[in-house]
Amino acid sequence: MAVKVGGKIPAFKGMTAEGPISANDLRGRNAVIYFYPKDNTPGCTIEACDFRDNLPKFKRMNAKVYGVSKDDLKSHDKFAAKYELPFTLISDEDGSICEKFGTWIEKSMYGRKYMGIERATFLVDAEGVIRQIWRGVKVKGHAEEVLTAVKEIK
Repeated sequence: MAVKVGGKIPAFKGMTAEGPISANDLRGRNAVIYFYPKDNTPGCTIEACDFRDNLPKFKRMNAKVYGVSKDDLKSHDKFAAKYELPFTLISDEDGSICEKFGTWIEKSMYGRKYMGIERATFLVDAEGVIRQIWRGVKVKGHAEEVLTAVKEIK
């Protein structure tokens, strides 16, 4: 089943520094779930810091931010500490969350094909309904674009 706007968030389970997390844990407030390829890489660091810098605005709109990658918890902990990221990073080491959201895709670089995480963001409302999806995200200005979409949720 494909993830689409107007559909329910897929059931998932992952690990965070605070312990296990599931789709049910996101209910009751708006959630921004962004998928990124790798901790401590240039684009991913810029994206994380942009969400960090806008976090007070997201909180004022009852929205919680979650970052998801296949990095392990140790990598997430170092990444969060280095850049003072005050939001939850979800470890998806087995790729099951990426599979459910359709972000594990074939990529191509310098003519070589490989599997990797598509930079994508999902805006989910308090009832677990996907309100907006961004795929193939360009980092510059993305956090602000998501913030604008959160403001439109009634």
